[in-house]
Amino acid sequence: MKTYEQIVEEEVRTEAATWPNGTEFASMEPMMRITLNVILRAVCGAQGKDLENLRRMIPPMVVTGSRAATFPNLPHALRALDPNHRYRRMHAEYKTYIGDLITKSRNDSRLEERDDILALMLRSTYEDGTGMDDEEIGDELLTMLAAGHETTGTTLAWAFERLRRHPDALAELVTEVDAGGTEYRHATILETQRSRPVIDFAARHVVADHLELGRWRIPRGYNVMVSIALLHADSREFGNPERFDPTRFLGTAPPAAWLPFGGGTRRCIGAAFATMEMDVVLRTVLSDFELLPTDDRAERWFSRGVAYAPAGGGRIAVRRRP
Repeated sequence: MKTYEQIVEEEVRTEAATWPNGTEFASMEPMMRITLNVILRAVCGAQGKDLENLRRMIPPMVVTGSRAATFPNLPHALRALDPNHRYRRMHAEYKTYIGDLITKSRNDSRLEERDDILALMLRSTYEDGTGMDDEEIGDELLTMLAAGHETTGTTLAWAFERLRRHPDALAELVTEVDAGGTEYRHATILETQRSRPVIDFAARHVVADHLELGRWRIPRGYNVMVSIALLHADSREFGNPERFDPTRFLGTAPPAAWLPFGGGTRRCIGAAFATMEMDVVLRTVLSDFELLPTDDRAERWFSRGVAYAPAGGGRIAVRRRP
């Protein structure tokens, strides 16, 4: 992860150079641009034209895919209104483009020197010595590109929304940043993900003959879904759950009930990368800017399809620090 921290810092400072001084603006779109550029550079090693093309392609595909995930397939006659149809068309364009990028990377004479995740996947092998095929790599890249940048960018917008309304936590965080510490910042990230989970559910498909779940027996073929937001608001697991309180995570690991990345063997593959991104973004922004508190009411939750974002876009106001 240390390898990619410089990329995150560069993207934050490039984006922040355009921020107005003392004037409120929505942080979510800038956070989305930062996380997309970071993941394109770190995951795909994309530069120049490839970076520009993927930067154009991925955001609308993520938005459409998020809507399609909660939308039934419409009859063929209504396909112009069907986000599933639009997503399939966008996905086909992505597969063609990413396939060309994978081929170009396979033939790169400097592949062994590269440290982006695409290069690492191309060099990796299974236990039997075989490598991943292009379709497998393309699917893994899409998971990291599409899911990773939206959820991380949205969580950062929620973090700024929460910190502006909790000046004591903000002051503690700035003091720690100036001292070069990390513990309170990490706890703040955990508490943001607990109190404002971007994805509200985790699901598993029963493939065994049955699943024993408490007093229920779930047959094969059924899905089991967990509401992450309800779990994170359970006072038996998190005392005073309505409070935004990073100190609950100081000096202790998150309990099993903390599930923003899912759990088990299917836990999000990008969890460590996303946490590193959020850590470096918060550190860099609070090192360079004063985040101005507000007494405005909390922003309500807004559904983007699968992800839940602050309805006002996580509005912030900053002043550059001397």
